[in-house]
Amino acid sequence: MLDPNPIQAPAALQAAVQKVADVFGLPTLPFHAHEVLFALGMYTFIANVVSPIISTRLFPDIYPKFSKRTRISWDVHVVSFVQSCVINSLSLYVIFFDEERKTWRSADNWEKRIWGYDGMSGLLQSQALGYFLWDLYMCSRYVHIFGWGMLAHAISAVTVFSFGFVSIVWTVIS
Repeated sequence: MLDPNPIQAPAALQAAVQKVADVFGLPTLPFHAHEVLFALGMYTFIANVVSPIISTRLFPDIYPKFSKRTRISWDVHVVSFVQSCVINSLSLYVIFFDEERKTWRSADNWEKRIWGYDGMSGLLQSQALGYFLWDLYMCSRYVHIFGWGMLAHAISAVTVFSFGFVSIVWTVIS
């Protein structure tokens, strides 16, 4: 399935990301860099704007009285909830409607099932990576709130979700 996002990454962004992608062996990342940045911006906006507004309206006697530390933690949980809804919705879409991935189910296509690449999977991967980059920032900035274990988790998640931009199939094709 082609990437359903009709907007392609600007050439300058692709060129800039290509240098990083080459170093880390992430050949499909430049095609989705704009989607990663969009997701990162979206989750930042939810944490800094949407969550405080909605939380104050839904819980006017509770949320405004939270300490700064508790508000940060609350907003992180709101973002995490939104991210899980986005990722699960996109994943279900891929499961039910991505015809290209359905052809990978046969036993002789096991490599594609593990390492295959299509545009929709790249979009899904971009949303996840954008979230985990945001999470890495939050865990780094607020390590005194979330702890070293969560920082290690964020580093691991960014690393693992970056692997989605490694594609043996793509490498063979290009």
